[in-house]
Amino acid sequence: MKAIVVSPIRSLSITALLATACTMMSAGQRQVLEADAESFEAIVRSQITDSASGSLGFLRVDARPGRDDAVLSGETAPRHGLDLSDSAGSPDSLAKLLAAVEDQRRSILGALKVDGSGPFNFPFCGGARRVSDSAAVNGDTKCPTEPVRYVTVGVPYRGAAPVLEKLRSPESPVPDSSAELWTVLVSETNIGPGGQQWREYAWLFRREAESGKLAAVERFLVSWAE
Repeated sequence: MKAIVVSPIRSLSITALLATACTMMSAGQRQVLEADAESFEAIVRSQITDSASGSLGFLRVDARPGRDDAVLSGETAPRHGLDLSDSAGSPDSLAKLLAAVEDQRRSILGALKVDGSGPFNFPFCGGARRVSDSAAVNGDTKCPTEPVRYVTVGVPYRGAAPVLEKLRSPESPVPDSSAELWTVLVSETNIGPGGQQWREYAWLFRREAESGKLAAVERFLVSWAE
């Protein structure tokens, strides 16, 4: 995919929040927090564009960070935890990092005027390929009358995650390992009158030498359900 660079939000509230949080963190954690701010905003702006250009309806992006490194590392038996290598530190410092990530994300979502709450609850709305197809609606449907989209975003994984090797086609160029790379797992749940579907994507970000900003350079479909 073509590199996508997003101009970061420069509000005083976010800048102050980042500065305050960083004083209590290690250098590795500060890098994670900075990468999350840039990648999260880029992903949210992309979701806003998708929702505005199609029939995806109301957008909600969960401010809470996903716990998904097992998928990115290619483990066959997922474990519910976060592996930030030397960035994680003790359990207490990891909790502080995750809290800072969530606070930072809420500020970004507020600036972009995007709902940052939890998932929609339609437990009896079945799967379907076309979530906005009103023709699929019948009198017994348990689905919403208008389409909605719920998105979760994982904490940036330092480097090109191992799972990308399985997803990238053999003819595609391998990303420059000397560049600063981050992998982020994003899940999208689309629910509409005709049912619901779920997609999980791995985004690869690279810090551009000229601008010094993170840019999305690859996106792969990891898994899906419908």
